[in-house]
Amino acid sequence: MENKEQTLYYIVAGEASGDLHGFHLMRSLNKITSNVIFRGIGGPQMQSIGLHSLVDFNRLAVMGFVEVLRDLLFFIKLKKLLIKDIKKNKPQKIILIDYPGFNLSLAKTIKKTTNIPVFFYISPQVWAWKEGRVNQIKKYIDKLIVIFPFEVEWYKQRGINVEFFGHPLVGLTQKTNGSNQKNQFKTISLFPGSRKQEILKHIPLLQKAVSILHHKNPEIQFVLCRVPGLDEKTKMLLKNISVAKTVNTSQEALCNCDAAIVASGTATLECAISKTPFVVIYKTSIISWLIAKYFLSIPFVSIVNIIANKKIVEEFLQGDATPQNIAREVLWLLRNPEKIKKNLSKASASLGPRDAYKKTARFILDY
Repeated sequence: MENKEQTLYYIVAGEASGDLHGFHLMRSLNKITSNVIFRGIGGPQMQSIGLHSLVDFNRLAVMGFVEVLRDLLFFIKLKKLLIKDIKKNKPQKIILIDYPGFNLSLAKTIKKTTNIPVFFYISPQVWAWKEGRVNQIKKYIDKLIVIFPFEVEWYKQRGINVEFFGHPLVGLTQKTNGSNQKNQFKTISLFPGSRKQEILKHIPLLQKAVSILHHKNPEIQFVLCRVPGLDEKTKMLLKNISVAKTVNTSQEALCNCDAAIVASGTATLECAISKTPFVVIYKTSIISWLIAKYFLSIPFVSIVNIIANKKIVEEFLQGDATPQNIAREVLWLLRNPEKIKKNLSKASASLGPRDAYKKTARFILDY
């Protein structure tokens, strides 16, 4: 007879992409067994299927060296809260999803104070910078589950055996057919980012790029992808962009669009998988940018270019992120969609099978 006693899993995600991955991982775990309950930190999607989240998820959406330092006291208190809660509730397993600055520090304290197995789902990008974190992974993570095929060999060369079950977005992102090529109304999707800081930096840039594109072709339409859970002030800022429609999921934004302007992050992969031509943008504070440039050990920022090991999509970063550059590249993409689609197809083909969440959930349950 099946044991109906409930088992507690602790899950910590710190940003919108982590909430997405956490939601689907939790759902996959629930499909395999009905005995698991969840506690930790997650956003609206994870909470919608039963996660008891200890803090306001939006408070964690901080990125950049200067920005993190400003909120250092908050993160110190949060870590203490979680450690206390873990000791009290004694979960059977702990799953940390991405968010490496905080989660690796949390893992260190967990392993020093408990014997609970710690899984890290979605590797820190130590192959891009901060390679010293490899030592932390060796010491404090029981199992690292990676989502890019090249990471397997990279970690193996450094003495770490990792698990790779494919990239989860392969199973989530539907192939888009693109708009009718005979239709004069072209559609551009806008992805300003998921964090408030990103949105504050990117909205003025997108406003001007949209204005230029409207001037060049008044019949271009724009769709804005807005992540859920934003505060009212940020929502009002987003309304300043002249768009035909605002949607809450990347899938809606990518449906039949001709091209996209995308803040560097998870959405770039969704564009690649759906074969949507796109341009990458990113702006941050001057200090954060200079520090990042100093530590960055790879020539690209976009994961699509990193996978391809060459530039297949344009990256307009910091000073190069101008409305003129963005508008010019978008117009080129609209004229030459097949040239980039072929490269995007090759890059996304290496990402593995479609059932990554299911295989990951089974591995965690059986460990």
